[in-house]
Amino acid sequence: MKKSVEIILLDSEADYRREYEEVFVKNSYSLRGIPIDFDIKSFDHVFFEPISEEDRKGKFSHRRAKKMLFIKSIIKEEVIFEVMHEEDRGTVALFCKDLDCVVYFRIRPGTGKLQIGTFIDFGTNHTKMYERQRKKCVGISDDELKKLVK
Repeated sequence: MKKSVEIILLDSEADYRREYEEVFVKNSYSLRGIPIDFDIKSFDHVFFEPISEEDRKGKFSHRRAKKMLFIKSIIKEEVIFEVMHEEDRGTVALFCKDLDCVVYFRIRPGTGKLQIGTFIDFGTNHTKMYERQRKKCVGISDDELKKLVK
C-alpha cells in the first residue's frame, strides 16, 4: 500500500506559525479517544531547537517546521507508530520509525487531555537518535494510556 506524508515549504517562521495555527490550533484532534490540546504558544517549544545547554530556547528550526504535518499523520494513525511513556518526565511519546521522528505530549492531570510537548525529527543520525530517545521510554497499552491521562 502506498502512503504519503506532506512536507510544507514556507518562506518564514511567521508563515509556519500561521500554518500551525490553521492546521492544529483551530482544529480538534485526539489520540485513541483522548483529546489533544494544541495552543499557539507551544509553537515556540515544538519548532525551536536548543543552541546549547545554556540557551535552551534556541532558534527556529525550518527542518522541524516543514515536517509539522508528520504530527497530524501520526495522531490520525495514517502511519505506524509506537505509543510509549517516558516515566521520569511523565510524557507520552509517539515513535514513528518510518518518518524518523517522535512526538511528545504532556499529560494534563485531571483534564483527561494531552497537550503537545515537542516534536523531534532524527535527522542525519536517525538510528542513533531514535534508539537514544526510545531507551528513555516504556511501551504502554491503550488502557494504560487512558489510565495515565485520567
